[in-house]
Amino acid sequence: MSLHDQDDPALRAAQEERLRAVWAPPKGLFLRWTDCNNNRVGVWYLLTAFAFMLFAGVLALIMRTQLAVPDNDLVSAGTFNQLFTLHGSMMMFLFAVPMFEAVSIILLPQLLGARDLPFPRLSAFGYWSFLIGGVFVGGSIFFNAAPDGGWFMYPPLTTRTDLSGLGADIWMLG
Repeated sequence: MSLHDQDDPALRAAQEERLRAVWAPPKGLFLRWTDCNNNRVGVWYLLTAFAFMLFAGVLALIMRTQLAVPDNDLVSAGTFNQLFTLHGSMMMFLFAVPMFEAVSIILLPQLLGARDLPFPRLSAFGYWSFLIGGVFVGGSIFFNAAPDGGWFMYPPLTTRTDLSGLGADIWMLG
């Protein structure tokens, strides 16, 4: 192929069509969830982080309701510790940090003039790991197995299973 071949409109149109096919988003209902486009993954991060913030906000409301009046028995002391730990962990690790990552995933390629991130599948994998881990940790409150060692899981409460149960393991896995 010589330099003059690039002037051929039919050849250029064929090349453009091949590139559009490569960069086209997946078709179909379930294939949309396999998309690796940075804009779509960034929006997924934003929406999921916002959902985790709302869930953590509900946990905070339950804690505030418990503390509203003296001798309240809305939740037990152990459940309160679980709510406190889960609220702090979710707000920090499932809202604040992923929200920053979401904005970075959306803005960095545009700022750099690139079509996408260098490893788009890695950012999509990171999103799915974030979602599954967050649901795993957040859902543990419904089974009375949520972490209860403080929002940064401070020792010695988290290093002894007689004090923390499975909560510390669930926190680490999530």
